[in-house]
Formats: sequence, C-alpha cells, structure tokens
Amino acid sequence: MMKKTVALIAVLTLVSACKDSTGVPDLNNVSSSLLQSGLDRSSVQLLTTGLLRADRGNLGIVFPETMARDMYRIDTAEPRYITELIGGPADPGGFAAGMWTNFYGEIRAANNLIDNIGTAGDLTSAEKAATTGMARTIKALAYYRILEMRDTIGMPIDVDHDINAAPAPFVCKANALDYMIALVDSAQTDLATAGGTPFPFSLPSGFTYQGDYSTPGTFTAFNRGLAGKIELYRAMDHAHPAPADYAKAIADLTAGIGTLDASALENSPYYMYSTAPGEATNPIVDAAIHLNPMAADSIQPGDLRAVEITKRAAPITGQGVTTDYDYTYSLPSIGTNLTRPIPILTKAELILLRAQAEIGAGDLAAATADINFIRTNQGGLPAYATFTDATSAINAVLYEKRYSLLMTGAQRFVDLRAYGRLNGQYLRKETATDIFQSALPVPQAEVNARGGSIPAPTCN
Repeated sequence: MMKKTVALIAVLTLVSACKDSTGVPDLNNVSSSLLQSGLDRSSVQLLTTGLLRADRGNLGIVFPETMARDMYRIDTAEPRYITELIGGPADPGGFAAGMWTNFYGEIRAANNLIDNIGTAGDLTSAEKAATTGMARTIKALAYYRILEMRDTIGMPIDVDHDINAAPAPFVCKANALDYMIALVDSAQTDLATAGGTPFPFSLPSGFTYQGDYSTPGTFTAFNRGLAGKIELYRAMDHAHPAPADYAKAIADLTAGIGTLDASALENSPYYMYSTAPGEATNPIVDAAIHLNPMAADSIQPGDLRAVEITKRAAPITGQGVTTDYDYTYSLPSIGTNLTRPIPILTKAELILLRAQAEIGAGDLAAATADINFIRTNQGGLPAYATFTDATSAINAVLYEKRYSLLMTGAQRFVDLRAYGRLNGQYLRKETATDIFQSALPVPQAEVNARGGSIPAPTCN
C-alpha cells in the first residue's frame, strides 16, 4: 500500500470479519513496481477494474439497514448483528471495523490511479482527464460512505501520504462534506475537459445496464447526482448548517435527473453479480436476513413495492427480536436473486433527494410534485395534495424513499439521523438495551495508532 493512514495497516485483518466488509481480489494493489515504472493503457485498465471491484465489494447494506430498523440478520453463530447494531453499542475492537478500513483501501486505490495517471505515456491528455474524473468521483463516494456510518465523529480526509507520515487528523462532518463537494466538482471539471473523448478503459457492464454511464459525458450525470446528494446533507448539517447548499443541491440533482421520465426511474450505474468462478454473488442473498416487522407493517395498502416483502410461514426469533417477514430478494430459494444487480444511485433516489432539498428551501409545491412522481409511478398510489407544512412533506418523502430504496444502502439510516428521528419518539425500542445507535465507533486499531484516543475533530 503506497498511500494511506498508518492505522489502515493495523486493521486490514479485520475486514473479512463483517458481512458488510466483503473481500475482493486485490486488483487495486497492483504493486509499487508497476506504479514506479509508469502506467500505460493496460495498467490503467487494471487499476480501474480494481477500484470499481473494491467499490462493489465495499457496498454496505446490512449494518445501516439494521440500524435503520429495516432488517435483521438473525444468526446464532454471530449475534453481534443484533446485539451490537440494535441491542447496544458496537465494540470498537472488532465489529466496528466494518465500513471503515475497506473504504480507506478504496480511497488509496483511487489515489494510486489519480497520482500516477500522468505517467501513462500512451494516453492523450483528454483520456487522462477522463480517468481522473472517474476516479475522483468514486473516491468521493467512498468518503461519503465513511461519513454515513460515523456522522459527527468525523473522519480523516488528508490521507494521500507516504506510509511513514503521521496519521491524518480527524475533521468535522461539515469540513468532510465540503471536501467531498470540492472533490466531485473537480471531477466534473475533469470530465468536461475530456469532452467527447471516450474513457481509455472499459467500465463494468453495470454502467450500461439501466441507462448509459459509460462515457465521460454520460458519467457526468452520475457525478452531478452524487454532488447533489452530498450538498443536501451539507445543507442539513445540524452543527454547521449551510442553507445556501439547498439551491446548489437542487441544481445538481436536476442535472443528474435530466428530463423526468417514468421509464427511467431505475436508471443508475449498477453493481453486477455473477455465479461464475471467482466472481461475487449478490451480498444480501442470505438465509439469515429478514425484514424488520416495522418495515413490513408500515407499507400502505396497494403499494406496488410490496412485492419486496414476503410473509414467512412461521416467525423467526433470535437475540431477542422476532419477525414474520423476509425481504423477497434476499431469499436463497429464488435462484435469480444471486445475480440480481444493486443500483448505486437511481434517478428515483435523485428525485426524492431533490424533494428533500426543496423542502429545506421552502418550496413545498415543487417537493410535492417530485414526491408524487415517485409515489404514483413506482408505488401505484394516489397523489398527495400540495403539502402546506414541512413535517408532512418530510413524512411523505421518508415513506417513498424507504420503499423505493429498500435494502440498497444507508439512505434511510442517514435520513432518520438527519431529521432527528432515530430515537424513541419515532421508533420503538427493539430490545431492553436498545440505545438507538446513530453511528459506528472508530475502530480500536485506528484509535491505538493515534495514541489511544481520537481528539475532537477540527472544524474550520
């Protein structure tokens, strides 16, 4: 590993311990000798493949969806999926390494590509810009996912240094989000510099599975959608709010959405899965995964998205929780589930994110229109009258996001926390020791590498 925090080395052995830390082939660590000798078109392809495979392997669903009260993983051999995600605080010495070390490894893979693309003598300047724009976008996505699970704990961002450098300081949530916004904006500039030049590498088939995101021009829509998502939560930051970012979020989300089209709501880059040797299958196909009854019981009559919910023949109980429901697409008995793709950022999500930004900006009429576009087209439900208060609009957008994005990531977990709803006022206690955990702790190995404590993050 050429560039990373010192603590990253200490916790690499923990990656395989958590279901949300799926192991992937080490294609992004193609050795210092390759980097020192300079890149060419074939090695750029190798580094890109490694980066995107790492990103796919790092997708975290089980941790945040359990903490958001959408699912359970009931496994007698591994009770921590309940005891440390719902029943009490996660142990920094083990389980908390999930969704930390793996993402910093991904960031290091992106830095390897960004820092060394200038040595690729057989690439044009436009091709180098296209590569940098893609890598910076994926790097921003990795940073954002770290913050999803750590929130106000903060995170290191200045990690592109030699292994012998001191560990990067923690910065506050607002500063981290500012950095991510700057990163995706610089990536947009790179992609624009590439113009009509194709990427000098092949992207996985998921980038043309639903919609085309395989060229610098079309990939820019994904980049702008990610920018708008980060800007929304930057605007909503409680400690250091940035209300001006609501307008920025609306503009960038609109660029990511394009024309409203009911047939394109599932358009997104996708993580693809396969049963072929050496490939990865869908990570949430697991007989131990079940729906939390609060998710199953809350869906409205007639909602077409109820197809995702399967009533069990008999309830299942473990670690003090019980459910009568399964998530349809987690059932191993349905063979196609193993290869079912998972979206990264659908147009449906972008529209609902825009509705949230419109609520924040006080434009309830626009927010109602966006909420209804998803509600009627994906849910098959009657439209709402125009909302007259923000609370009702927030209730509606949270409902639509829950069922349009169910089991695809940390969206609901982030929203419950952002709106102050991850507590006993809005949710019932699942166990007697339920603390409504709002973030995973920093892994103990990271703490140890910093002398045994994490100072309060700096915020400038």
